[in-house]
Amino acid sequence: MYKAKLIINNTEVPGLIEMIPGPEPLFGEGTGRNAMDGHYSGTFVGYFTTLELRFGIVSDSEYNLIKQLLEHPFLEGVQFSLEKDMGFYKQGDLYSEDFYNGQAIKSSPLACGGYWNPFSVILTAIDRREQLS
Repeated sequence: MYKAKLIINNTEVPGLIEMIPGPEPLFGEGTGRNAMDGHYSGTFVGYFTTLELRFGIVSDSEYNLIKQLLEHPFLEGVQFSLEKDMGFYKQGDLYSEDFYNGQAIKSSPLACGGYWNPFSVILTAIDRREQLS
């Protein structure tokens, strides 16, 4: 059975309950909507892997570790488990890619103390995916 797994700097990120990978299109110059007809315009650069990471309720120490591991603009050699087969890699195998994180991790403490509410983080790959022909 597939289990979401994320490893950064040889440390497994705790509290991860779901990881949703996906492609994110990136556009370059002239990006926007055409004012006259509403069509999208711009130079298509390519698709980049995104990882939406969803965390459950975590303890203070887990929350601090997650922040320590993920709150960096650039994350090199991030290893994550694949949700489906991809080329020579099989479901559940660890795949390595470089990401950036453009956001601060935000949650709120639970009233009982010592624990944090569920939260999510989105990482975006630095390198473009190979284009399918």
